[in-house]
Amino acid sequence: MEKNHNNSIKSVEHNLCTGCGACSLKCPHKCIKMTNDKEGFLVPEVDENLCSNCGTCLKVCLTSSANALFNNCEQHYACSYAKDNEMLSKSSSGGVFGILARFFLKNGTVYGCKYNENMEAVHVRACDKQEIIEMYGSKYVQSKAFICFPDVKDDLLAGKNVLFSGTACQIAALKLYLEKDYENLFCVEILCHGVPSPKLFRNYKKYLENKLGGNIVNIQFRNKERYGWGSEHRTCVLYEKQNILKKYRPILPAYFSSFFYGMNLRESCYNCKFAKIERVADITIGDFWGSWAKYHNVFKNGISVISINNGKGEFLSKIIKENSGFYETLNRSEAIKSNGNFEHPVNRPYERNSFYANSENSYKGLWKKVYFSRTYRKKVLASVYGAFVPAKIRFFIQKVKYNIRLKLTKKKRSGEND
Repeated sequence: MEKNHNNSIKSVEHNLCTGCGACSLKCPHKCIKMTNDKEGFLVPEVDENLCSNCGTCLKVCLTSSANALFNNCEQHYACSYAKDNEMLSKSSSGGVFGILARFFLKNGTVYGCKYNENMEAVHVRACDKQEIIEMYGSKYVQSKAFICFPDVKDDLLAGKNVLFSGTACQIAALKLYLEKDYENLFCVEILCHGVPSPKLFRNYKKYLENKLGGNIVNIQFRNKERYGWGSEHRTCVLYEKQNILKKYRPILPAYFSSFFYGMNLRESCYNCKFAKIERVADITIGDFWGSWAKYHNVFKNGISVISINNGKGEFLSKIIKENSGFYETLNRSEAIKSNGNFEHPVNRPYERNSFYANSENSYKGLWKKVYFSRTYRKKVLASVYGAFVPAKIRFFIQKVKYNIRLKLTKKKRSGEND
């Protein structure tokens, strides 16, 4: 007779599952394992012969149990960047995570995302400064965060201060796995746009290796060496060929562009319950995109926006302030400007299904699906602008636009006062 799965993780709709893995860790019968779906995203697979339908897995499922995790405190906002130039240059934005990681490496333990020897994004416990550096920078692929949850718990029970960095769903999954709030756990949320599949990333890596004739050792999606801080067209691929380390900088890289415009994300990302003002982490950090005009003289190497979500976040913000080259408070409207994921999930593109269907076996030719898509073609000029117009010119244009808006605002206010 077929079992009733109403009290099992099998009852969760596929498009709502985040692949956090907490259910597989908490199952008392060890009957849940994380496997890849056809798009390469991790999903739970239940061994029905072992499942007792006890419901333990649903108690740690984000679809049903995450609402109680959101902070009810009033948020405060700031922007900042690290005063350590090496830290700033190797980070994607302002190096704020690096500031906190360095502090906790001396005063506790740090967990974050890095590439392993197979170029897979995984969460690990940092043992030294070099592993902290490997956590710098954006990895635009879903990482396996749940594999380190038992180690996090062991460190917390041992009384160690723990800094855990991840996306909101990963932090929520960790908290549900732990089943209680630990005073010595500090969570730093990376403001998340969404996550592509590990399978797509592997296909991209394989495509690059065939194209370049070498072994990929790193993919830096937001490299600052040539163009400084920004988003598109700054991908730098490090590869080894004939025992020589080389660099390749693709023009209009389709993998990044498909991520940037939300085409290659996990289905649950389009329904993300964590993309709202209330947050589950102590502190949230991201790129301060709203700063392009106002801070054009101070942010050329990157600047971060910070949402301070509770008392622990206040403690973390003090560490940032003490080690920053620049720190300034913001109001909410300034902080969330041009960072839509503070308020809502990314829109699901029209071509999302066909994109993954065409990328299932090979990455080759995928750029056509991106740049000639109905969603993307309207933005091609913006992409070309970002790729080929020098930063100094773009900064100048942003400054002019900012000054025009400022004058119009003052003129409007003056008219209202009259």
